[in-house]
Amino acid sequence: MALVADASVGLKWVLQEPDSHLAEALLAAEPDLLLPDFWLGEATNVLWLQVRRKQLTPNEARNGLALLRAVIEPVTTADMNLHDVALDIGLAINHSTYDTLYVAFAVAMGASGIVVSDASFVRAMQAHGDPELAAMLIPLDAWARSNHID
Repeated sequence: MALVADASVGLKWVLQEPDSHLAEALLAAEPDLLLPDFWLGEATNVLWLQVRRKQLTPNEARNGLALLRAVIEPVTTADMNLHDVALDIGLAINHSTYDTLYVAFAVAMGASGIVVSDASFVRAMQAHGDPELAAMLIPLDAWARSNHID
């Protein structure tokens, strides 16, 4: 089954962070990696924020957005009715539905897991009452270790 990547992982292809090489390895190693169409909105906001913080120039942000669009074709989610599921998960774990939408998407796609680099999201999901949902998140560094990537 395919894996889902969340926006925090996707952004590491554009914004250099200490574990960016792990995101690049994920992209190379997982040919069936899925990204929902809503991830680009989240990524666009982060790029804007990086310009506001003077971490990127406007042109670097535009180029980053173009790169993100070119990396993986996102899956259209408009007809999936993900929001009710995302809201229920968010309420169950007291966490943002911006993140729990990825869980709803993964469930709808029959994905085996979601690779994330958001430790607070991982901790929140681990508290979910459904053991299958609680175990869906795979920290990027754990994915790398299980695939023998340094």
